[in-house]
Amino acid sequence: MRTIQEYMTDPRLLNDPDMVEALEPVREIHAARLMIQDETAGMTAAQKSDYLKKKTFAMFTSMGLPLPEIVSFPGQGKLKPRQPVMQ
Repeated sequence: MRTIQEYMTDPRLLNDPDMVEALEPVREIHAARLMIQDETAGMTAAQKSDYLKKKTFAMFTSMGLPLPEIVSFPGQGKLKPRQPVMQ
């Protein structure tokens, strides 16, 4: 697995004229995005979700922070029409 610093010298970043002129934090963000794209290439949505969840938990653990709570509301994401209230 490559590091962010290795992605900073990736030809996809070095050959992009906008990235050459960009600030260092912007280049780091794009390097991180390239890393995630490469690591999750070919994964299904469920596999990618599990991968990102594990990476998040590992980051929190390495920093000594409490793990975030994962909340799921299946089937509750749709708005239901209501009748207007007349006063």
